[in-house]
Amino acid sequence: MKPQAPLWMDTPTLCANICASERTVDAWVAQGLLPPPRRIGGKRLWKWSEVDEYLTNGGVTRSPDAQADEIRNATRRAAAAPRY
Repeated sequence: MKPQAPLWMDTPTLCANICASERTVDAWVAQGLLPPPRRIGGKRLWKWSEVDEYLTNGGVTRSPDAQADEIRNATRRAAAAPRY
């Protein structure tokens, strides 16, 4: 049976689980390939379900064309939304 990932991960735990260095994690966060961490008690914590979602559907596996389409569609939705 495969061990379950913890619900929340600090930086070293996240790095170990995705086989990446802290520098890589920081770069991926800056590029929007990973969700930003939450600061709780001075620690940077990631919710594993969000990281998994980014890596599976919204992060490193997306092509630049898919990212451009997502931005284009979000811009269209924002332009069509009613203004108050």
